[in-house]
Amino acid sequence: MTMKDLRNSLKLSQRAFAEQLGVTTAAVSRIENGQMMISDQIADKIWKLYGVDVRDVATVKKPKKEKPEKLEIFIQSPLGGNITPEEIAAKMPEGVETCYVRVDQNLIWWVRGFETGAVEIWK
Repeated sequence: MTMKDLRNSLKLSQRAFAEQLGVTTAAVSRIENGQMMISDQIADKIWKLYGVDVRDVATVKKPKKEKPEKLEIFIQSPLGGNITPEEIAAKMPEGVETCYVRVDQNLIWWVRGFETGAVEIWK
Protein backbone atom coordinates (compact mmCIF):
# COMPACT_ATOMS: atom_id res chain seq x y z
CA MET A 1 0.00 0.00 0.00
CA THR A 2 1.36 3.40 -0.90
CA MET A 3 1.21 6.37 1.39
CA LYS A 4 -1.36 7.97 -0.92
CA ASP A 5 -3.51 4.81 -0.88
CA LEU A 6 -3.38 4.81 2.92
CA ARG A 7 -4.27 8.49 3.15
CA ASN A 8 -7.18 8.07 0.72
CA SER A 9 -8.47 5.00 2.58
CA LEU A 10 -8.47 7.07 5.79
CA LYS A 11 -10.34 9.84 3.93
CA LEU A 12 -7.76 12.38 5.06
CA SER A 13 -6.58 15.47 3.23
CA GLN A 14 -2.86 15.90 2.74
CA ARG A 15 -2.94 18.63 5.39
CA ALA A 16 -4.70 16.45 7.99
CA PHE A 17 -2.42 13.50 7.21
CA ALA A 18 0.66 15.71 7.48
CA GLU A 19 -0.47 17.04 10.85
CA GLN A 20 -0.92 13.49 12.18
CA LEU A 21 2.56 12.57 10.98
CA GLY A 22 4.16 15.79 12.20
CA VAL A 23 5.42 16.81 8.76
CA THR A 24 4.56 19.51 6.25
CA THR A 25 1.87 19.16 3.60
CA ALA A 26 4.62 19.69 1.01
CA ALA A 27 6.49 16.65 2.37
CA VAL A 28 3.40 14.46 2.05
CA SER A 29 2.82 15.72 -1.49
CA ARG A 30 6.43 15.14 -2.54
CA ILE A 31 6.43 11.60 -1.11
CA GLU A 32 3.12 10.76 -2.79
CA ASN A 33 4.35 12.11 -6.14
CA GLY A 34 7.62 10.18 -5.94
CA GLN A 35 9.78 13.27 -5.62
CA MET A 36 11.07 12.43 -2.14
CA MET A 37 11.94 9.21 -0.34
CA ILE A 38 9.96 8.44 2.78
CA SER A 39 12.15 8.78 5.86
CA ASP A 40 12.46 6.05 8.47
CA GLN A 41 10.85 8.37 11.02
CA ILE A 42 7.75 8.93 8.87
CA ALA A 43 7.49 5.23 7.99
CA ASP A 44 7.80 4.31 11.68
CA LYS A 45 5.10 6.81 12.62
CA ILE A 46 2.76 5.40 9.95
CA TRP A 47 3.43 1.88 11.28
CA LYS A 48 2.68 2.98 14.86
CA LEU A 49 -0.46 4.95 13.95
CA TYR A 50 -1.97 2.67 11.30
CA GLY A 51 -0.07 -0.64 11.35
CA VAL A 52 0.89 -0.25 7.68
CA ASP A 53 4.43 -0.61 6.29
CA VAL A 54 4.89 1.87 3.44
CA ARG A 55 8.67 1.50 3.06
CA ASP A 56 8.61 -1.06 0.26
CA VAL A 57 6.53 1.03 -2.11
CA ALA A 58 7.76 4.56 -1.37
CA THR A 59 10.34 5.16 -4.04
CA VAL A 60 11.55 8.20 -5.86
CA LYS A 61 10.61 8.57 -9.49
CA LYS A 62 13.52 9.64 -11.64
CA PRO A 63 12.58 12.68 -13.66
CA LYS A 64 12.66 12.13 -17.41
CA LYS A 65 15.34 14.17 -19.07
CA GLU A 66 14.58 15.43 -22.51
CA LYS A 67 17.41 14.89 -24.90
CA PRO A 68 18.42 18.15 -26.53
CA GLU A 69 18.41 18.27 -30.30
CA LYS A 70 22.04 19.36 -30.23
CA LEU A 71 24.30 19.55 -27.23
CA GLU A 72 26.33 22.74 -27.22
CA ILE A 73 29.70 22.40 -25.52
CA PHE A 74 31.85 25.37 -24.61
CA ILE A 75 35.23 24.95 -22.97
CA GLN A 76 36.18 27.94 -20.90
CA SER A 77 39.65 29.02 -19.89
CA PRO A 78 40.25 30.21 -16.33
CA LEU A 79 41.94 33.18 -18.00
CA GLY A 80 38.82 33.97 -20.03
CA GLY A 81 37.62 32.95 -23.46
CA ASN A 82 35.56 30.06 -24.79
CA ILE A 83 36.26 27.48 -27.46
CA THR A 84 33.92 24.89 -28.95
CA PRO A 85 34.74 21.29 -29.94
CA GLU A 86 34.33 22.33 -33.58
CA GLU A 87 36.94 25.08 -33.13
CA ILE A 88 39.27 22.58 -31.46
CA ALA A 89 38.83 20.12 -34.35
CA ALA A 90 39.67 22.89 -36.83
CA LYS A 91 43.03 23.46 -35.07
CA MET A 92 44.09 19.81 -35.35
CA PRO A 93 46.50 18.58 -38.00
CA GLU A 94 45.05 16.14 -40.54
CA GLY A 95 44.78 12.54 -39.34
CA VAL A 96 44.72 13.33 -35.61
CA GLU A 97 42.97 10.50 -33.77
CA THR A 98 42.78 11.92 -30.25
CA CYS A 99 43.19 15.27 -28.56
CA TYR A 100 43.38 16.37 -24.93
CA VAL A 101 42.36 19.89 -24.00
CA ARG A 102 44.26 21.56 -21.15
CA VAL A 103 42.82 25.05 -20.84
CA ASP A 104 44.98 25.73 -17.77
CA GLN A 105 48.01 25.35 -20.07
CA ASN A 106 46.34 26.95 -23.12
CA LEU A 107 47.16 23.77 -25.07
CA ILE A 108 45.46 21.03 -27.04
CA TRP A 109 47.62 17.93 -26.98
CA TRP A 110 47.05 15.60 -29.95
CA VAL A 111 47.94 12.06 -31.01
CA ARG A 112 48.39 10.80 -34.59
CA GLY A 113 49.63 7.21 -34.61
CA PHE A 114 52.90 7.31 -32.66
CA GLU A 115 53.31 11.04 -33.22
CA THR A 116 52.21 13.60 -30.63
CA GLY A 117 52.11 17.35 -30.54
CA ALA A 118 50.37 20.37 -29.16
CA VAL A 119 48.76 23.56 -30.43
CA GLU A 120 47.78 26.68 -28.54
CA ILE A 121 44.08 27.22 -27.89
CA TRP A 122 44.31 31.02 -27.85
CA LYS A 123 47.13 33.12 -29.24
